[in-house]
Amino acid sequence: MSQNDLVISNQTFPATRADITSALQALGSNNSGPSAPSTTYANMMWYDTTANIIKIRSEANDAWINIGYLDQASQRFEPENAIPTGAVNTFAMNSAPTGWLSCDGSLVSRTTYGRLFSIVGTLYGAGDGSTTFKLPDLRGEFVRGFDAGRGVDSGRSFGSAQSWAIENIVGTFTDIRVRLNNIFSASGAFTGSTGPISGDNGNGGAAVANFDFDASRVVNTASETRPRNIALLYCIKY
Repeated sequence: MSQNDLVISNQTFPATRADITSALQALGSNNSGPSAPSTTYANMMWYDTTANIIKIRSEANDAWINIGYLDQASQRFEPENAIPTGAVNTFAMNSAPTGWLSCDGSLVSRTTYGRLFSIVGTLYGAGDGSTTFKLPDLRGEFVRGFDAGRGVDSGRSFGSAQSWAIENIVGTFTDIRVRLNNIFSASGAFTGSTGPISGDNGNGGAAVANFDFDASRVVNTASETRPRNIALLYCIKY
């Protein structure tokens, strides 16, 4: 880590040589340091060692432009705006790639993953309340677009979970009787049977009809309602 104003002062040779050496070191290390160089030039480089961001000075020499984030611990360089921190994506492998965390509800460090924490905060859980925060838990879940006032999925808060459900199916049979000399039949999801004879109506008596509904007779059924799907890994960018 080294910084220099990149100006060689008029001084004795040993001091000049030290000044040149310092300037070369600053150039070689992108004028790295926790604060911006005091003297700036158009298109000069600066590695912000506090935020771990490599920056370049604008052509007009009036602003610093972020080039990308450098995580030296994991030896990862992320170009600016390539994939924003907090993005969620699916992966066709069962472990998170470098730069991503599995959306498994884990508690992770607010310091180590400070950029992610600054974005999602405690939306999915406060962790221990001081040093950790909780990741979203998307294991076994389908993700639904946030309603945001549209009225399709009303009353939802962002990031909230929703249990499974189906729209209600209702129907009524009332006072159904069949003649014993008629053939009783039912189809599709319905089955039926006749109860004991309840009297003679001149046609051999009548019986109460019992109806049952079983959707598994016509569709696939399970312990939950779901569309066709494939299991992949949800991860969040940190």
